[in-house]
Amino acid sequence: MPPEYDITAADVGGQRAMVIQPSILDDLDPDLKSALAARRVANVTGECPACGARVRWPNRAERRAAARAGRAMTIVFVHEDDCVALCDGD
Repeated sequence: MPPEYDITAADVGGQRAMVIQPSILDDLDPDLKSALAARRVANVTGECPACGARVRWPNRAERRAAARAGRAMTIVFVHEDDCVALCDGD
């Protein structure tokens, strides 16, 4: 069965964003559900509710390069090693 996704419109860092993320299905392992829930909140708010990690936005040159190439920007979170969002080091 292919994964299911949800699309959320969000205001992230003052920018409107379309966030595509995995759905949290009832039959998932509880640890995976917790990890996905934390990631979902982090993805739409810019801050991880479990460890406080904040998004690292692309710099101006990276944003411009993505816009010129018609690509989506990649944002990065550096979570704490024991953060539930990492789902046991995943």
